[in-house]
Amino acid sequence: MSSFEKTPDFNAMGAQLVNDAVRYAGVTGVNFFKDSFTKEGFTDKSFQKWEGRKGEVDPGRRILTKSDILENSVEYEINGTKITFFSNEEYADIHNNGGTIQVRITEKSRKYFWYMYKSTKKEMWKWMALTKKDVMTIKIPARPFIQPSETLMANLDEWLLNTILKRFKNP
Repeated sequence: MSSFEKTPDFNAMGAQLVNDAVRYAGVTGVNFFKDSFTKEGFTDKSFQKWEGRKGEVDPGRRILTKSDILENSVEYEINGTKITFFSNEEYADIHNNGGTIQVRITEKSRKYFWYMYKSTKKEMWKWMALTKKDVMTIKIPARPFIQPSETLMANLDEWLLNTILKRFKNP
């Protein structure tokens, strides 16, 4: 038997490695971004805690986690070897990047503010109920959960290197 017959099919091995790497990166990325909700902050080069809520209504509840809908909305899609992470929730962008929103003050919302004032005795709710404004501007701080991350990339690089070494040692 000649040595050429024993030569592994490196093209097939490389193609399989690319497919596995893209799938692994997608799943790992989603888990990494979802972890921000548990940690209440984002890790790029280092961990950066999110700014807390003002007028704490739900003491003890994690930031951005009332129903887990936003956290569970983190997805990825693959286009060739490119992976895109995203959330289709309408409020995801404002929480991820921060900004201001305009909120209409209605009779229903005033009733809610009075209810909250009576329940919590916090002056903030009283002043919101008594405001003469029809529209309130609210500043939402950036609480990034889907962003480029050096830590994530380092983890993926390490996995890829280890996988290459394992697969090409034992073809």
